[in-house]
Amino acid sequence: MGNAMANAELRTARARVHVYTYRFETPSHHTRSPGPDVLALISSNAPGGEGFYRSASTTSRMVPLGGLMIVPSDTSISAMGPGGERRLAVCTMADGILPKGFDRNDQRHLAMCADIRDANVRSAMQRMAAEVTRPGFGSDVLIDGLAAVLQVDLARYFDLTNRRETGHRGTLAPWQLRRIEDFVHAADGGPLRIADLAALVDVSPGHLARTFKQSTGRTVHKFVEEARLARARVLLGQTRVPLKQVADQLGFSSPSSFSLAFRRATGTTPGRFRSEATTIN
Repeated sequence: MGNAMANAELRTARARVHVYTYRFETPSHHTRSPGPDVLALISSNAPGGEGFYRSASTTSRMVPLGGLMIVPSDTSISAMGPGGERRLAVCTMADGILPKGFDRNDQRHLAMCADIRDANVRSAMQRMAAEVTRPGFGSDVLIDGLAAVLQVDLARYFDLTNRRETGHRGTLAPWQLRRIEDFVHAADGGPLRIADLAALVDVSPGHLARTFKQSTGRTVHKFVEEARLARARVLLGQTRVPLKQVADQLGFSSPSSFSLAFRRATGTTPGRFRSEATTIN
């Protein structure tokens, strides 16, 4: 069937995003039956691919396969194509990707899964893939936020949007902003989730994402990124805590990923920053 090669992965409590290269046999004919809903972005997608879905009670017609597709939970896909090497970004979510009202036995819904031509869904998946390969200070919040956005955009794509959820307007109250800021600045180690921040101020994750930017001019992800970078500077400049512990306190999986993110954000390495800060002090 094929071989998977070098990969990268990010996990939050809400979503898992996996980026890898896969070499399909030539010509390719394979069947997959994932457990959860799977959203897959395939770069350099070769033309001519086609396949069909099979659920417990329905087999879809043969449909063209695009570079962005979903395999619903409890559904298999049998695909055929020219084969070759493909770069894949695959997303799964703890509470599922597909919206309420999606019918796995509906031929139209299944056909729409095979070739998702929606610019917003594609953009969110591309940003997820980029963050996985080059994680930054707010990777967990960004992935969590993009997961929430994807669920809304897919509900719109399948025309299953809950209109009451999309009607929120306005800004956050000062007390709500202060509570979020205090929570983020005090957070130590573990990943942050948009859902947790939203629960602090009694709004939905989607409402928080919209109104936080309207209130502050920054996205939640950007705010968390800046807060963590500021804390990194403090830890590096005022303490002799080993880099591994600094990385842990800021939610990074390893010192190397922390160092890469710090260098991208500041133009210097953590070690050089610490050395210069010590010299100045």
